[in-house]
Amino acid sequence: MIPVDRAASTSKEEPCRPPARHEDFALAPQAWYYFGPQRELSRGPVRLQLPNGQAFVGFQTASGAVSVLSARCCHMNTDLARGSVVGERLACPLHGWEFGRDGRCERIPVQSEIPAFARQACFPTEVRRGHVFFFNQAEARYPLPFFEEVAPEDLHPARPFTLEANVPWYFVGANGFDVQHFLCAHDRVMLGAPQIDAPSPHALRITVRFQVAGHSLADRLTRTFAGPEVTMTITSWAGTLLTVTARFRRTTSYGLMTVHPQPGHQTRARVVVWVRRSRGALGRRLLDPVNASIRRSFVHRFLTSDIERMAEVRHHPHRLLPIDDCFARYLDWLRDLPP
Repeated sequence: MIPVDRAASTSKEEPCRPPARHEDFALAPQAWYYFGPQRELSRGPVRLQLPNGQAFVGFQTASGAVSVLSARCCHMNTDLARGSVVGERLACPLHGWEFGRDGRCERIPVQSEIPAFARQACFPTEVRRGHVFFFNQAEARYPLPFFEEVAPEDLHPARPFTLEANVPWYFVGANGFDVQHFLCAHDRVMLGAPQIDAPSPHALRITVRFQVAGHSLADRLTRTFAGPEVTMTITSWAGTLLTVTARFRRTTSYGLMTVHPQPGHQTRARVVVWVRRSRGALGRRLLDPVNASIRRSFVHRFLTSDIERMAEVRHHPHRLLPIDDCFARYLDWLRDLPP
């Protein structure tokens, strides 16, 4: 665990850096991204593009293996997402060149010789409980994160949902470090000061304890079935993948939010809610999907409220108050991540 101390992060010989500004953030950082449910790739190749110009194609082979390659064919720049899967290969829609999961061209219909340039960039890819993630560089700088103290096979994922946010991508994670927001939204009473630490050079974590004080039906049900207090832990991995753990007295909820930067200060967030799997086969077949669906509904309502409030938010570094220190620390940390 790496303690976070902005004052200690700079040496005496080096002046403190100015506060983070919008222009300090990459269009799309080097990080893990969510490609989508594996079942979508089973229907055919799928394209994903980032605003820095990177375009990717994800596909599932006949054996069920998944791969993510650069989307534009090395031959004539054809969009490989318009192609098809042939056995264990992805075929170009224009000339039929076939690429293996590692990006190497393995067949050209019109000749047996395969030139050296016939290769697509291949990206680190992982499938986690039916969901596909990839790193947008040739080598992943850190392992694909997950929730602390729980294994993927112990959780059941709900159907993912998408949120469209009219804010720059880095604000989605920063919202989890906005203490002023905690004090005036969601009918929660903050119990004690937030605790911030860095479990990895690529991650920043905040832990806050709340009392559920609202009178809505959702809050009354939460107090009755989960408990009156919750300890929420949000861990941001390079700003593109956020794990959220909400520990109540009688249960724990898990949410995984992934951030996809979009052009023009827009962001698309995809969220997967997870619940603990039942011990028995019948519970896993019948109860877990219902449990996951109910919690998905609660989380969707909670996050939709945040997204609506954040519309067109922009920050001015020199207009922040002392209460905004956690928010500022998050932006400074995100800006200063290794390139």
